[in-house]
Amino acid sequence: MTHNPSSLSRPSERIIEAASRLFFRQGYCSTGINQIISESGVAKASFYTHFPSKEALAMAWLRQREERWIEQLTERISQHQLTEKRVSAMYTMWYDQIREEGYRGCGFINMAGEFSDEKSPVRALVRDHKERVRQVVANNVLNEYRPMMEPEVFDELVNTIYSLFDGAIIQAQNFMQDWPIDSAMKTSMKTLSHYRSGAVL
Repeated sequence: MTHNPSSLSRPSERIIEAASRLFFRQGYCSTGINQIISESGVAKASFYTHFPSKEALAMAWLRQREERWIEQLTERISQHQLTEKRVSAMYTMWYDQIREEGYRGCGFINMAGEFSDEKSPVRALVRDHKERVRQVVANNVLNEYRPMMEPEVFDELVNTIYSLFDGAIIQAQNFMQDWPIDSAMKTSMKTLSHYRSGAVL
């Protein structure tokens, strides 16, 4: 999810890359603008030309991260025809993220937790992102189940699979182990089997 600083040419890209590292490593509140400026190698005037505030930078980083993350997720899912394979492909995102970023959890949830005001634009952006992920689960992963079920039952299935998936990375961060991801994937597969067999229709 990050890039080598040497490959970044535009100041705005270098700033966002530095912010990504620091926000994940230290947290938003513990990261100062001066540190971001220093690590990105840009002038202070250049920073404020691109980002009028640290919150504006956080928003830009989250938007960029979402675009790349959703693109990667949908690409992985589209490589498979079977629903079970598509669900499995979702969880490989978490394994790859752990290998690349360590047990740092979900950058969106981490960021939302640093803004106490529920009306914060950052928290609104995070809510919108999570809803988009839920829609990917509904429309790109589980869509073949839609004709088999009443709308409310299909929504229940979507919410269950989404909650298992999204919660797995948070608990992997909490325990700093892979087993929450393994457990969530196995439970997701069992849930699909039950719904397919009509056990909860």
